[in-house]
Amino acid sequence: MHINKKKFAFFVLLSFFLVDTSYAQTVKKKNGKPVRNYALVLYAGGGLSSYAANINTQPIGLQTDVKRTSLYGTIRLMWHPNYRLRLGIESGYTNFYSYSVKNGNASGKVTLSAIPILIVWSIKVVNRVNLFAGFGSYLLTTHLNYNGMVKSSTLSLGSNVALNYVQPISKKCGVAIEGKWLNAFQTKDNMVALQLQLVWKFLEY
Repeated sequence: MHINKKKFAFFVLLSFFLVDTSYAQTVKKKNGKPVRNYALVLYAGGGLSSYAANINTQPIGLQTDVKRTSLYGTIRLMWHPNYRLRLGIESGYTNFYSYSVKNGNASGKVTLSAIPILIVWSIKVVNRVNLFAGFGSYLLTTHLNYNGMVKSSTLSLGSNVALNYVQPISKKCGVAIEGKWLNAFQTKDNMVALQLQLVWKFLEY
């Protein structure tokens, strides 16, 4: 599907504007001078996801066995400045759903997989609790195994929303539990997920 590049570029520019505005309003100062304390933080982990939209199993009339749950892996890189609004990128991999079909002695399987590629903003709600919101695209791939293999891919505009709780285990590492909603709204595919993640502050400057 066609993605409006102008709209996508607008959201990218808007994100940097919001970060810059947040910095101007909330930058910490010491002895009248701004205190700069930036960090790059990596979130990586996985868990279970469940497809929440309707599944149109085709062809109609055949016996189908639908699977809505799947493993879901996430990797996210965030820039943490010394103010509340943060910015980063996120990707991962999951199967939105799969279903098998049976027609007499013949059987087949259809799987829809997704790779999100999103620009993500986050804000600390309270201590150790963070809210995330992302916008970008989903690379959707349909795998059909029925008298041979057929694969087709498309891009869909989409978003996600997540809330996590981080438990520190050292000065630079922590463990997070995160609930997430993924929405490829251009193709009307969406799912919810629950993940366990490692949080690593690997660079401070």
